[in-house]
Amino acid sequence: MSRQDFEKFFKTEKQRQFDTDFFKEAENYEAWDEIDFESGEEILGEQTFTIKAEDMKFFAEAVLDDNPLMNDEGFAEKSLYGTLVPHPLFITPIGFWCIGVRGRGNWVRTPGARNPGQDIEVYEQFRVGETIHIKARPHDRYIKRGKYYLQYKADFYNQDNVKKATWIATLILPKTKADIREFLKGRRGVEI
Repeated sequence: MSRQDFEKFFKTEKQRQFDTDFFKEAENYEAWDEIDFESGEEILGEQTFTIKAEDMKFFAEAVLDDNPLMNDEGFAEKSLYGTLVPHPLFITPIGFWCIGVRGRGNWVRTPGARNPGQDIEVYEQFRVGETIHIKARPHDRYIKRGKYYLQYKADFYNQDNVKKATWIATLILPKTKADIREFLKGRRGVEI
């Protein structure tokens, strides 16, 4: 599907800015066998995510959740919460946005990757107006049934450095840059 095909679904400012072509920077993505687990160094995400009401509302719409707490500001303001409530998976677009394409952790965009599941722990709900940044580090890497699993642990903080959530992102990846290149050429039988 081309970007033009997707554009009819873009409704927010961030959606219009987000590059949907994960192949474009793939040569620069980290590969499974390149991740440094020795240093345990924590990295900052490439950019921050300032939460707007439209971000929450249209994420809920995109995942077909019509709960008025998530997409009707008037209703949400009169509720016990007093504001929009984010969908439980709203952390996903924040994570992709903050990680970016050029910094470490960009392996989450790897063509050919498969998602076996995520661990998300929310300590405090995200709120409209907050600016979120992440700190991430390699968490685990293992081989299971001949597949290459990689995990990063990302902690999400607001502008006051209040820890909002932790996301342990897990993907099954191509093992090497050469495997990624083969996938980009259309060879889908690579060792993954």
